[in-house]
Amino acid sequence: MRITREIYMVGDGKRGLSHPLDCCIYLVDCGGIYVLIDAGVGLDSPRIPDNIVSEDISLDKVRHLFVTHAHSDHAGGAKYFQENLSIEVLAPSIESEIMSAGSDEELGLNMTRGSIYPPEYKFMHCKPDRVLVDGEEIKIGGKTFKLIQVPGHSPGASCILVKEEKTLFSGDVVFHGGTIGLGNWPGCSLDEYRKNIGKLGGLGIKKLFPGHFLFTLDDGQKHIDTAINNLKGPWIPPAWQHNHPHY
Repeated sequence: MRITREIYMVGDGKRGLSHPLDCCIYLVDCGGIYVLIDAGVGLDSPRIPDNIVSEDISLDKVRHLFVTHAHSDHAGGAKYFQENLSIEVLAPSIESEIMSAGSDEELGLNMTRGSIYPPEYKFMHCKPDRVLVDGEEIKIGGKTFKLIQVPGHSPGASCILVKEEKTLFSGDVVFHGGTIGLGNWPGCSLDEYRKNIGKLGGLGIKKLFPGHFLFTLDDGQKHIDTAINNLKGPWIPPAWQHNHPHY
């Protein structure tokens, strides 16, 4: 599903584009080279390349995959893309270690298998080809991608900024309306959210593409600033409710 001239949504369980447990999976055109943002849960992964091909994009032009964090609905499919399509997998520090060899507890599956995920679900561990640190920038084609690490939702949860267009792929850090990904699972911390959310201030974000729910093509910074301001207060800020079928 083409969203803008250069950005596609090629997976999302809520919209029926791919497996029901998949997060939003985006594809970015960098001028003949394409970059994926997140990989879905790893169940029925071939639907995602099928969606890419349906947009008349050759799979051999999809070269890189950024994973925002290690939760199963975002990272469970990374191994499929790495092994079957020879796509370079890039992941943030801390999250890369969990992707590579994390326990069920570190992945949150001890709490969610059988409720959110099927009882038989197994996370396909994947060793990223490249580990990124906070603030690291990578030039791909005509675009510069910057990793902004905002721990809180998970220990190394990150956003991916496309600097030229002031576009932010925010993973589960912040959503439309300024809600955040706060819940009762290992590695999630309100204190870490409060310490780190300020990194997203003053970026002048135009397009905001979260890992779930709505995206916006204009004034994305407004939603981010709402989250920043909410986290300054004494009360627990608005967060998405855990009855949604993702984690």
